Amino acid sequence: MKKKILLSVLAFGLASSLNAYELNGDLGVKWTGFKLASKVGVSGTFNTINLDIKKSESLTEFLKSAKVKIDTKSFESNDAGRNNSIVSTLFSLASSKTIEGTILSVDETKKSLVLNLVMNETTKPITMSYEINDGKVVAKGVIDILDFNMKSSYEAFSKVCSALHENVSYSDVNIEFTLPFK
Repeated sequence: MKKKILLSVLAFGLASSLNAYELNGDLGVKWTGFKLASKVGVSGTFNTINLDIKKSESLTEFLKSAKVKIDTKSFESNDAGRNNSIVSTLFSLASSKTIEGTILSVDETKKSLVLNLVMNETTKPITMSYEINDGKVVAKGVIDILDFNMKSSYEAFSKVCSALHENVSYSDVNIEFTLPFK
């Protein structure tokens, strides 16, 4: 009898671990800003992204355990001049040197989540939609730089880039993250 109970417990444990979610690669972060009257997108990432996430039995708990911290000076657009313009205005004039995020809630039925984003010492909940493709959670949303008390930084950025942007820059930025799991 004890063997049957022990085997049942082991079988349940094994089956449960097969459904566990854990990180399987690096977190990908993508941003897309916009310029020109035709609203041309310019995309990039950050080179220094620190993620702490715990293995969990459910997708919701897995995502809610995630804590990310991004070094704003590691901004990357694959254009050294653009990187310098953005880091020296948007981020250097802002009071915080990191962007931090945690996931407050997940709605698996609606495939949406709420990202608690901290930038420039301002915290905002950002609703994002997500999909699961090939073992990756891909979430997308939009932020407005001005919602993070970055008006003076944004104005400095717009001024520095005015000639290249034909005097049109946008404060909204598409954000996306890709979280591989197994």
